[in-house]
Amino acid sequence: MSFDSFKFLSLEQSGGVATVYLDKPPANTLDNDLYDELLRLSDQMDADSETRAVVFATRNPKIFMAGADIKRMKEYRFEEEYVNKVIARVHQVFGRLERITKPTIAAITGYALGGGCEFSLCLDFRFMSRGPARIGLPEVNLGIIPGGGGTQRLPRAVGYAKALELMMTGAYLDADEAARIGLVTRACDAEKTLGEAQAFASQLAGQAPVAVSLIKQCLRESIGRSYREGFEVEKEHCRKAVLSQDAREGISAFVEKRKARWLGK
Repeated sequence: MSFDSFKFLSLEQSGGVATVYLDKPPANTLDNDLYDELLRLSDQMDADSETRAVVFATRNPKIFMAGADIKRMKEYRFEEEYVNKVIARVHQVFGRLERITKPTIAAITGYALGGGCEFSLCLDFRFMSRGPARIGLPEVNLGIIPGGGGTQRLPRAVGYAKALELMMTGAYLDADEAARIGLVTRACDAEKTLGEAQAFASQLAGQAPVAVSLIKQCLRESIGRSYREGFEVEKEHCRKAVLSQDAREGISAFVEKRKARWLGK
């Protein structure tokens, strides 16, 4: 399918992998214009049958995403109704990114702080460059707290105690430390980060699309539920997988000792 033209996003496609570049100089800050584009992009990624995995990268080697524009925050109307709208907007967009049905990977080659870290936490995997790149939630240093889902997604990635420590201290982490605690999937040599993220995306794109999507949905929908409720979610998605055309193809290919030709149906 043909994609919309975007002002702050640019796309490249190869072998089932869509690489989306954030390109909003100077720091890829979040605002309503970028939110609108991310929402449209999410819908198009789900609708495009040729895209089976998505990598988010940046055109700015020093900054993956800076989050909110702190200088513009001085212009906020510090009134409850206005603040509620700002918070609801970021939750709407990040929640939609999280629900993209295909695997999503962040290639973090620069700073990902505040909203930039929260953006990356909406994605399934994070590959991060060694060197000057840093990731963290330093909102406490401004007298506020993470408002884009960070208080909920970070503990699921690194555990309650470590998340509490990181948010209360506002610490910045390098790639190796972030990988050690599970905040990022892999720490990479700087010049290899995007390539490794794309290679991983390509590996996932070669898997059975229906099964990959249902695994993601199963895990996402089970978070916070009881064991019993989680099993019900699993049974529902397992049924969908077994009844798919991909399942019939995968089983036939195994028996016939050949490579499966996935249909994504």
